[in-house]
Amino acid sequence: MPSAPPAQASSSSSSSSSSPSASMSPNPSESPSARSASTVQPAPAPGSNQGPPSVSMTSSASPQPNALSSVTEKEKPRLTEQEKKNNHIASEQKRRAAIREGFDRLTELVPGLEGQGRSEGVVLRKTVDFMQTKLQERRELVAEIEKRGGSIDDTLRR
Repeated sequence: MPSAPPAQASSSSSSSSSSPSASMSPNPSESPSARSASTVQPAPAPGSNQGPPSVSMTSSASPQPNALSSVTEKEKPRLTEQEKKNNHIASEQKRRAAIREGFDRLTELVPGLEGQGRSEGVVLRKTVDFMQTKLQERRELVAEIEKRGGSIDDTLRR
């Protein structure tokens, strides 16, 4: 049984040549499962079908109570390239659906857009025109209220 303390073996995982337990497997082409008994294995390459890395030796050798939770977080398997691609596609579809729903809502709110084919450029242009008209009407109403002796809070003048 090696006399090196477990903390020394886990702290020297970045320089495996100086660790006494790393000398048990001098062949770098040795399979990852043969090396997992003494070192923490790096995450598998993207697209490989390898499972999560083995870290059983380092989790029991750690004297800190919350070190186990950080090791557990590192055990999460990395996403494959296909999973990343699928997640990206799903996110993009969700983003586009939200934009489409927003434009559909605008066609319901802005007069003159009901029942038309939805051209985003036309919807935006008519929405800006509609908002400018409404802002001008508001300014006119504020002026009319003040003309009749009423007062309007400054926050409502915008």
